[in-house]
Amino acid sequence: MNQLAVLFQRFTPRQKFIIAAVSAAALTALILLVTVFNKPSYGILFSNLNEQDASKIVQSLKEKSVPYSLEDGGKTILVPKQQLYELRLDLASSGLPNQSLIGYEIFDRTNFGVSDFVQKVNYRRALEGELSRTILNLDEVEGVRVHIVSPEKALFKEDEKPTTASVVLKLKTGKPLRRDAAQGIAHLVASSVEGLESENVTILDTRGNILSETNRQNSLASLTSTQYELQQKVETYLASKAQSMLNSALGMGNSVVQVNAELDFRRVERNSELYDPEKTAVRSEQTSEDKSVLRDSLPPSTHSNSVTNYEVNKTVEHIIENVGNVKRLSIAAMVNDKSVTKEVNGEKSTEYKPRDPQEMSQLEEIVKKAVGFDSQRNDDISVVNVSFREDTNDGLLTNNTTNDNMQNLIVKIVLALAMITAIVIVRSLLNKVKFKVQVRNSQWSDDVDQDVNESGALKGKTLHLPPVEEEISEEVLLKTQRKEQIADYIKKNTDDATRLIKVWLADDVQV
Repeated sequence: MNQLAVLFQRFTPRQKFIIAAVSAAALTALILLVTVFNKPSYGILFSNLNEQDASKIVQSLKEKSVPYSLEDGGKTILVPKQQLYELRLDLASSGLPNQSLIGYEIFDRTNFGVSDFVQKVNYRRALEGELSRTILNLDEVEGVRVHIVSPEKALFKEDEKPTTASVVLKLKTGKPLRRDAAQGIAHLVASSVEGLESENVTILDTRGNILSETNRQNSLASLTSTQYELQQKVETYLASKAQSMLNSALGMGNSVVQVNAELDFRRVERNSELYDPEKTAVRSEQTSEDKSVLRDSLPPSTHSNSVTNYEVNKTVEHIIENVGNVKRLSIAAMVNDKSVTKEVNGEKSTEYKPRDPQEMSQLEEIVKKAVGFDSQRNDDISVVNVSFREDTNDGLLTNNTTNDNMQNLIVKIVLALAMITAIVIVRSLLNKVKFKVQVRNSQWSDDVDQDVNESGALKGKTLHLPPVEEEISEEVLLKTQRKEQIADYIKKNTDDATRLIKVWLADDVQV
């Protein structure tokens, strides 16, 4: 301890401050490490819980004296990992979490004396709970409430009211509900409730935004949206067929095809009756005979009368035309010039020449066959030869190359500045310790005449270290001897020492 005390006293105040700061930082880091490693590792017991289930689970954990942690506003419960699966099984046996939804398990217990009205209400609650559980399986849905309204049956059909339903969804953050998913929920609810149509299902989120299609299936807005989608699909399908044919014949990037389809969305029902007078058929024939007696000696006379009814051929037709038939097509296609490779003086070059009319006519026939061109529908087609500009691509490549070169140049400049800054800093540090390095690398004389008198002055005697200090490291001894030599030098050469200090201060100011 005495040696440590003597050694600590030899340090400068700055060195003492650094040692104290490093020791405090090391102690703090050690405490943090011990705290982190001794802290139990937690895992997620349940997440996305509602308030009712979370409160029940927390109460159960408190009764079992199990440490827990709450996150995500109380929706996520964390417990020690070594007890995670055991707690899940234990809580599952208690029916937790039950998501506060009651399904068909409401009928597990038979209650005698229950009225028919209560049974209907329980059935509706069970159906709503089962639908909610099914909808919760969607990735975008975090919470759901389902309400079903089944009106009483009326005596007359016209007095009956339709069954309706409403679904309130709580969507997860960053996951909007897709349109097809909303329609799927509507059809799911409609298919699960007797007498419910999908257009009578209203779906909205917790912000009040309606997510379902409120328009009837036969309404104008619904048909307009469907018609637009159908037209896009037809145009894309026909254009892709023609484009694939041209790509096979000309190569990729040498043709562009666009198709505009005019569809007939009229819903036509026709009833027709056609009569053909030339084609007749016997429908019925009636023959009658009359007998008359003239005299007793003469036989009676007989008169026959025949009536034949004919039916004229008649054809009755009830025709319903399909919706979305193609009324007219307009096809536009652009074809690139033909590339010709020539060799001049041993160097190959590519030239582009317009295609001849015969080849353009063949390409036009290919496009017609691909899209189903019909002249009776007044379809229109235009296939033209256009020279595609390749210099545009070259310009883009040049611009990208220029940008890359600029980025590389900026990176090189930043690296060069960083290297120069590092060199300046290192040089300034070397200038500060230059004198110390020279003293350290110099050979010290074995016989150093120094002694300490009562006033602390040095006088020429050989240095003899006490036995206790012999155990101190050479570096400490070297620093001690260096300080003594510097003090002796300053005492003997005051002017030179003053100039040397001025030089050091000037170097510090420049740095």
